[in-house]
Amino acid sequence: MDHTKDRTNRRARTLAGVVMVAWLAAALPACADEHDATSGKSDAAGRVVQVVTTNVQGKNVYIPSTVVIQEGEEVTLSIFNTTDTPHGFRIADLGVEEVLMPGKETEVKLPKVKEEGLHLIDCQLHPAHRTATLVVVD
Repeated sequence: MDHTKDRTNRRARTLAGVVMVAWLAAALPACADEHDATSGKSDAAGRVVQVVTTNVQGKNVYIPSTVVIQEGEEVTLSIFNTTDTPHGFRIADLGVEEVLMPGKETEVKLPKVKEEGLHLIDCQLHPAHRTATLVVVD
């Protein structure tokens, strides 16, 4: 096995992922005012973003794994737990912590974030689960 080639391939995939997240961070806020399947509905109370927690090949994940919002934007996450066990949803930086019941949809209103940056989304009930990221852009 050629370890140098394997490392190069991993670095290329990582770079491609970083470029995709940067592109999404730039592109999605421009689309936030439009209604489509990825941005959710908009109303007087703000934008609704749909998130699913599910199990894919034995790993619990949040889909999408990256949520992009604008500074000061009013956003509600509508999170659907497709699994048969409770799971957590936590953004510790923002003081958000919910338990998502199996087969149920839970709405989580995010506080208005006044500063751009990255915030870890994790499951406080099962630390080994895959994490996600909240990206706040200017």
